[in-house]
Amino acid sequence: MLTNLPLRLLLLLLVLTFASGSSAATPPSSLVVSACAQASYPSVCVRTLATSSPSTPSDLALAATSASLSTTRGAAAYLRRLTLPQTPSDRAAFRDCANLLSDAADQLARAAKELARLNPDTLRSQLGDAQTWASAAMTDQDMCLREITGLSGRTRDAVVARVTEASHVTSNALYFITRVAATRDRNR
Repeated sequence: MLTNLPLRLLLLLLVLTFASGSSAATPPSSLVVSACAQASYPSVCVRTLATSSPSTPSDLALAATSASLSTTRGAAAYLRRLTLPQTPSDRAAFRDCANLLSDAADQLARAAKELARLNPDTLRSQLGDAQTWASAAMTDQDMCLREITGLSGRTRDAVVARVTEASHVTSNALYFITRVAATRDRNR
């Protein structure tokens, strides 16, 4: 039995790649595999970052935040395309959820922009801002889930799945941002 978690994640990814019939998939970098092993959602992490090629922890934080932004925008777009339920309270819950996801995407865009322009002179405040915005995005995603929790049906289940995925990707992004900030603080 394999006891090395990064190796297990790499093997899992390779099995999933071959099982899906995709021979064009590129295995993730060793940095992605080793960093994802410690993330809150390792398999989500490897899947969302497998095609990126970060070379530093800061690059990894930016790639994870960009993946979170993309996933959150996708969930918001899905919600906007839905035929809304008939009852006014259910419609309001879905609209509120869509608005919260749009706000989460705005917060993640701000975090990604900040991570893309890190400057050694302002690094600490930039990373703090990125952490704050990623955390605010997670709060919006959680509030969205709470809005629709009491509803029922397949539409609700599909929305919950997409928002939960976005929340997991955002959690991983926040982990990477926090990790970069902690490393920078230790090296001061």
